[in-house]
Amino acid sequence: MSQCSIVNYSTRHKCFRCQAPRPDAGPAGPPGIAAPRVENHGDNDAAPENQPSQFLLFRGLETSVTEELLAKGVAKLYRPNSEGTSGNQKKGAKVASTTGDSNLGARDGSIRRVLLVRDRKSNESWRYGFAEFATIQDAQAAILRLHSFEKFTISSRPVMVSYIHAGVFVPVMNPTASTEKFTFSPLSNPAMKLMYWDEDAYASELTVSTEETQQAPKSEKPAGLSETKSKEPEKAKKRKADAASSASGTKKMAMPSHLQFWSNRHAELHGIKKDADDKTDQNSDAAAPPRQSYADPNRNCCYLCMRQFKTTAEVNRHERLSQLHRGNLQKDQLVTKATNKLIKHGIIPQPPEYRDRARERRQAFGRSSKNTTTKSAPAPEREPSPQPETTSKGASLLSKMGWSAGTGLGAQGTGMTAPITTEAYAQGVGLGAQGGKLGEASEEAARNTRGRYEEFLEKTRQTARDRYEQMGK
Repeated sequence: MSQCSIVNYSTRHKCFRCQAPRPDAGPAGPPGIAAPRVENHGDNDAAPENQPSQFLLFRGLETSVTEELLAKGVAKLYRPNSEGTSGNQKKGAKVASTTGDSNLGARDGSIRRVLLVRDRKSNESWRYGFAEFATIQDAQAAILRLHSFEKFTISSRPVMVSYIHAGVFVPVMNPTASTEKFTFSPLSNPAMKLMYWDEDAYASELTVSTEETQQAPKSEKPAGLSETKSKEPEKAKKRKADAASSASGTKKMAMPSHLQFWSNRHAELHGIKKDADDKTDQNSDAAAPPRQSYADPNRNCCYLCMRQFKTTAEVNRHERLSQLHRGNLQKDQLVTKATNKLIKHGIIPQPPEYRDRARERRQAFGRSSKNTTTKSAPAPEREPSPQPETTSKGASLLSKMGWSAGTGLGAQGTGMTAPITTEAYAQGVGLGAQGGKLGEASEEAARNTRGRYEEFLEKTRQTARDRYEQMGK
């Protein structure tokens, strides 16, 4: 893009850095004159969705940074030792940890090698490089260690760290002596050759550690007879391990997904058969599935802990590292409240409500005859109990104030004794118009129902009861 000088992929419609739209292809220049080359700063190598891998990308390095200095700077991401300092970190360096946990960071010696991108012609550094870790879990732990620093620097310069995508390193199908300098091999497949995707640069390799150096030292055994007895099962296990390694030829190592892809293609082209154990090794390094998030990306808040943050990155860091968030995950009441708030704000879909279809069938078709008792002894008939007198709400209120049926209203009982008659009027006629009054409402309703006023009244009451029951469901 012309604004930020970033080379985007052809499938993107917007720049991933400045969000500018992709410009239309301009007219071609005069023949024989090449277009000016856009500088590559490594921004195209970052994973677009931050998908974890064994390789980390370090951008913004000083020009004077060599492979040794890059390895020394990456070693700051090791897990601190008992003194509170990591591999090559100076004692007394201030580290702002968000959780206070000193176990953040990759395992000591888990960095296998570093790759510094250099120009093929001038051999100058392009100011970015890569670090390969033993496993994906080590790379993820290194990222967590990175977030605990206030400012991560290499050679006193702040750098940006991210994962890489699968297209950074491509296989070399026909390696030659001229391209041998610009290629390297995966640690698990020395016969395969890889190279950096940009033909004007190459990845300068520096091996930092190997798997053999990371084996745990054997514990010392007590001298005497017990030592000989304890060594016998260890020797048997060692013989079995040696036999298995000799049968396979080489010792298997974990491989990232994008290198595994090119390794499988290399095996297909050269007719090399893959063991079924490779699939299990690949699945063992798969990242664990993410947990349920209770964050609102629109408001940058965590509904589980009821905390507000400035950016989305701070919310994600809070969910990964906060001890308060981990503790609240164990409380069912807080989890239920947070889930309801996510549903209320439309972050997650609302679960479907339970529908009692059996109850609907009973209401529509009645109960099944199988559930009723058949040919049972007839129950003795009971005398009908006297129905209680039905009084209206107004009568019950008046009785509480001392009124009784048949007496008049008022303190002296001199008021009216008969209820107010409800008059019916013709529709659209005023109250004072001649002939507008039709008579008492109950008599008019009886005439309209053809003498079945009680049936009409009971049907109206049943309809009201049904509506009330539906409202209560």
